[in-house]
Amino acid sequence: IVVLARYAGIDLRQDGRLAESHQAIAKQLQTNIDGITVELGDKLITGIQPWFDARKARQFDSYWNWARQDAYEWIQQTIEVCITGVTTDVDVSNKERLQQLQNRADVQLVQMLAATAKILGASNKDVLLPAIQLAQSLHDACKSTLSQLPVFRELSGLMQPKTCISASGEASYTEIPRTSERTWTDYIGHMSDDSHHDIPPHIHLCEKSKNGQWLYDKQLSSTYYDGLSDINQQGTSFVGRTALVTGCGRGSIGAEIVRSLLMGGAKVLATTSSYSRQTTLFFEGMYRKYGSRGSELMVVPFNQGSVQDIDSLVAFVFGQLGWDLDYVFPFAAVSDIGSTVDNLGSHSELALRVMLTNVLRLLGRIKLAKAKYKSVGRPALVVLPLSPNHGNFGGDGLYGESKIALETVFNRWTSEMWRGYISIAGAVIGWTRGTGLMSANNLVAESIENAGVRTFSPREMAFNIIGLLNPRVTRVAHRQPVWADLSGGLNQLTQLNAIVDSERSRIKVTCEVKQRILQDTAYEVTMQYQALFSNSAAQNETKLLAKLQNHFPATKRYEDLQNLHYLQGMVNLDKVVVVTGYGEVGPHGNANTRWEFEAFGELSTEGCIELAWIMGLIKHHNGLLPSTGQHYIGWVDSKSNEPVLDADIKERYHEYILAHTGIRLIEPELVNGYDPNKKMVLREVSIEHDMEPFEASAEEAAAFKQSNGDKVDIWENGDSGSWSVRFLKGALIRVPAAVSADRLVAGLLPTGWNAERFGIPDDVVKQVDPVTLFALVSTVEALVRSGITDPYELYQHIHISEIGNTVGCGIGGSNAIQDVFGNSTTAVPSTQNRPKYNR
Repeated sequence: IVVLARYAGIDLRQDGRLAESHQAIAKQLQTNIDGITVELGDKLITGIQPWFDARKARQFDSYWNWARQDAYEWIQQTIEVCITGVTTDVDVSNKERLQQLQNRADVQLVQMLAATAKILGASNKDVLLPAIQLAQSLHDACKSTLSQLPVFRELSGLMQPKTCISASGEASYTEIPRTSERTWTDYIGHMSDDSHHDIPPHIHLCEKSKNGQWLYDKQLSSTYYDGLSDINQQGTSFVGRTALVTGCGRGSIGAEIVRSLLMGGAKVLATTSSYSRQTTLFFEGMYRKYGSRGSELMVVPFNQGSVQDIDSLVAFVFGQLGWDLDYVFPFAAVSDIGSTVDNLGSHSELALRVMLTNVLRLLGRIKLAKAKYKSVGRPALVVLPLSPNHGNFGGDGLYGESKIALETVFNRWTSEMWRGYISIAGAVIGWTRGTGLMSANNLVAESIENAGVRTFSPREMAFNIIGLLNPRVTRVAHRQPVWADLSGGLNQLTQLNAIVDSERSRIKVTCEVKQRILQDTAYEVTMQYQALFSNSAAQNETKLLAKLQNHFPATKRYEDLQNLHYLQGMVNLDKVVVVTGYGEVGPHGNANTRWEFEAFGELSTEGCIELAWIMGLIKHHNGLLPSTGQHYIGWVDSKSNEPVLDADIKERYHEYILAHTGIRLIEPELVNGYDPNKKMVLREVSIEHDMEPFEASAEEAAAFKQSNGDKVDIWENGDSGSWSVRFLKGALIRVPAAVSADRLVAGLLPTGWNAERFGIPDDVVKQVDPVTLFALVSTVEALVRSGITDPYELYQHIHISEIGNTVGCGIGGSNAIQDVFGNSTTAVPSTQNRPKYNR
């Protein structure tokens, strides 16, 4: 072989040397990757992975629909109060709810309210007078605002922190109404109070001095306070404005900013680093309640630690959406509690990247996009989240360093060439209770206020920041960077960390003392009344059970239908359709569980039990438990056969149920192994050499010969009755190949759905098509929900000629169609003995 290879000029070691070269390269690359991982750390490498996906963008813009629903619910709630016999005046002074309805009002809503008031008035029932008055007042209020722009105006209550320690030694945090500030006018007055000598107001604007320090400026602050007063009295509109907000999760300042912008009619792009069903439902609920006329909310997954995501996000905003940003709030942050100077790790570097490096990158990409799309004369106002915490707390990683470094942007605005595209407003955010970064300090917030520092709720801080968007302030920001000190005096407090530590120690000691007192008291009482406690402990604790039942529609009394007397004789009752029960087999289970999903957005305990049973997660047991040998009646886990209490089923199975019901990514095991990422297609290829012979029947051999002609040799194998087939060079064969489909989601049945669980015999399940099984189950459910347990009962009341049924089967049996059009191509035999066609 070596001699022949040398003669033919073939290097037998060529492939070996190439493989060795590739192995060396792979080893070097792995060494480089290991070095990068050791140097940067796993958390940083994982934390910079891109998450953005434009296909996951959720858009909310149906403000008109939620306005109608809110108005109807408000009136209906009032009607229910009236009917139940409560004749007290209904509260129609809910200013916040009324403002939200006015912000969403359009001509159709006004017409609906007018018609509702007219219908209620025609009933001539004094008991409905509060509902009639409410409908009329809502009509008048909404009609008066049709020609006005929606506005943001804060009407919620002002709260203050309160730390309580119970008799059992448990410390809890709550918020109570702030008695010293009953209105937002009082709030603005207190925040702007500069009567204290040498101490600036709690919130104010600063001017840069000659030595580079930012000092309280009375004139600029007065402009800011006037803007806050305008928002408080007349409100401010953001119609025609677009905003980008990052770091706007539940309970954050960013979320309150999104709420305020939506109330003012802005278009808002909100990003989330925890994209999930719960997150999208949170934003959907926000838009339902606060989305105003013309507003729009777009939610996308986004990782501010990823440069790729920043590029993709800006391209999505300016390119795909066609927006031009007016406001930018880069509020995304990463908590790094516990990191000190002697243990800074990769998580600290990730936090620095998110809160500093990529904030600057985001500004740069926005500037480039505005230049590319020639957005001249419309600079985006960027509100930078600054902080008075420059290491004062300690143990928070590089948080202070990132906030100090952001202050250099004020100098860059002057020294670099992007002032025509971006304006800067820095907000020194004070102690904000309940946010992701500060919630751990809620217990000491009351003591901080006692030390003279004002703490804020997220809504109060958002109100302060929205004040920077007032035209009075933005005009200043377009001329020069604006420094807003919203710290509440936190930067004036010395020894902050010592005060916090001291208060934590005091709370801890107080809790321990009360716990010991309670333990001693309990011991004395137990010893004194030992017999009583023994009997009490011996009593069985009753566990609540779910109320599984079919809910029948409530029928109205004839007295309630008197307002429809004019329709008498106008309707042919023989042709009126009366729906008495629903039955369904679908992605959300049955009709009852689907109703809970769509009407309430979540499952009740009873709904979870139904779906858990449908999916085979639990089963009912009546007999001896193998694990205990005791008799048990109730639900057990299908895998472990361990008892499961009704009250525990939702907590135990809820997440799994949500992941495996509804419209979702295709699960191959539910659709006969079909995987959209490995969709099988047949590719025709021509073989390059004669193949090895294989054995086949006489009919198969003849079929191969007929299809391929002289490209196939066939011969009989003696007297065995079998034939050999050999494909020759040039023969065409079809080889299966896997391709990715562009349809990845479907409305699948709940995972684990089985017709046998509903009582259909196994032999019937094997003989008929799944569509037939769905029809059987849904029909029985509809009958049961109608109160009919025996369909033949109908014949006792209705003649047989007047009873019929109709079933819509769509395109027919799914498996039968697969046999006809799919399996016939690959000669796969039918798995069920049933007709191939449905009629």
